[in-house]
Amino acid sequence: MASLKHTFLKSTNSLIFLLVSILGFTTSCEDAPAEYGTPHADFIITGKVESVTDNQPIPDIIVAMRYVPKEENSSQSNLIGTGFSNGIGSYYLRTSGDVDDQTFQIKYTDTDGPLNGEYETLDTTVVFQDPKFTHGDGSWFIGYTEKMLDVKLKPKQ
Repeated sequence: MASLKHTFLKSTNSLIFLLVSILGFTTSCEDAPAEYGTPHADFIITGKVESVTDNQPIPDIIVAMRYVPKEENSSQSNLIGTGFSNGIGSYYLRTSGDVDDQTFQIKYTDTDGPLNGEYETLDTTVVFQDPKFTHGDGSWFIGYTEKMLDVKLKPKQ
């Protein structure tokens, strides 16, 4: 009796092993390998910060970039990057995100006091609508798109 039970269990185990092996091989023979990720692109904002009174470049202005969510009921924006204007007033900001339309708030703040003159803070919005991307890798990285935003700051009164 024990021998019959042992043979039955051994046969059943062999059959289960054979079925699992066949199922494993058939699911692993798909044409496309699994890829994990999401399509993304780089959004670049460059520009120059100048004085409105004499059109001279303003160095050392903090340029902060915030992502504006698409949800209508969301009032929060997330800080995603900061930079400074250089000696000739130029700045460069870059972030990565979804390939859909993107909206960013850009804030220009003078924090060095009277060193380069004192200027008022400026808030503006940059919208990438129907962006055209270049230099993608043919996979998840779609490429990058760029906007130039030159601003003029008013002196503090």
